[in-house]
Amino acid sequence: MKKIYLLVFFIFLASCNSNNYQQNLEKLDKIHGKCDNPYRTYGPIEYKICKDKERAAGPDGIVDEPTDVAALFSKIGGGGTTVMKSDTNNYLWDSSIQLVSPYSLKISDFDGGFIETNWIMNQSSPDSRCLIKIHITSAELVSDGVDVRILCEDKINEIWYQSENSYLKEEKELTLKILTEAARLSSNS
Repeated sequence: MKKIYLLVFFIFLASCNSNNYQQNLEKLDKIHGKCDNPYRTYGPIEYKICKDKERAAGPDGIVDEPTDVAALFSKIGGGGTTVMKSDTNNYLWDSSIQLVSPYSLKISDFDGGFIETNWIMNQSSPDSRCLIKIHITSAELVSDGVDVRILCEDKINEIWYQSENSYLKEEKELTLKILTEAARLSSNS
């Protein structure tokens, strides 16, 4: 029976010592930081993970559990299917892309309805350059559903300046070409 009491006493003593050790370790964590505590041993990868967690901690110093992104999005819209609809008319978009197809594009954003070419230059006039900007503003095939702008620059003393010329006639012609082609595409489908 004495052996059992002795064994229980040593277990109790070891648990008290372990509890004290844990409390001292936590005190040193507050002084040095958990990752840099000299009484904690981390391998290189464990140390990097610990430092990453420290940086990710909020102002309270607590690192929350990782966010389940799938669960977060399932809460939006009551967990049903979310349908995204663009405000860009397909026929206007296709005819606009067809119109600027000879040129390289800087922007081609269907969802926003924006198309912009890179600078277009002609070898016969190297001191002038233009670009075409098209904005599809409607989901319907309507005459005011597309906005075309032509921006030109002239080079003077090796510096590019915005051209003083107005290109309203050319913008209207391009708009008419887009609308005509869009109408043709819609009638064929």
